[in-house]
Amino acid sequence: MRSLFAVLVLAGVSSALHISAPLTKEQIVEKFGSVNWNPNTKTKYCDQCVEIEISSVGGALEHQPNRLGRFTVAGALWENMVPIFKADNGQYMTPDPNSNPIIYYLKWVVSETVGGFNAGIQNSKYTDGITCPWDAHDSWEYEYGRQWFIDPTLKVKCVRFRDQE
Repeated sequence: MRSLFAVLVLAGVSSALHISAPLTKEQIVEKFGSVNWNPNTKTKYCDQCVEIEISSVGGALEHQPNRLGRFTVAGALWENMVPIFKADNGQYMTPDPNSNPIIYYLKWVVSETVGGFNAGIQNSKYTDGITCPWDAHDSWEYEYGRQWFIDPTLKVKCVRFRDQE
């Protein structure tokens, strides 16, 4: 009985804290279709940029420093519709788990997994349609203490274009 109680308490705590495991490759495929892991893939949207830089001198730098830096194209989602970007430390700039191109909803997030569970950076403003992350010029947010805060200094910039290669 005690072990059942302990399991229920742990389940309740993890649920209350919104702790969830990263998506498995099978779950990613189920949610987004097959993932193309070819970094040279050309996508229908956001194809012109092959490397982005995420920077901040504000709250994101203080509370989510591992989500900042340079990210290069790592592949594409939704039958090569949009790219996914990956940093050397394993973080991804990726659509979040609720993004769906069929209804023209795409929220870019920075997370340790494709699909964006447990994201630490997001942009909730530019979700209507398919906006490239470097075209979302404001309203980037970082997570701290299970709350989201706008960081006006957080910028996503394309630093290398495909035609520069």
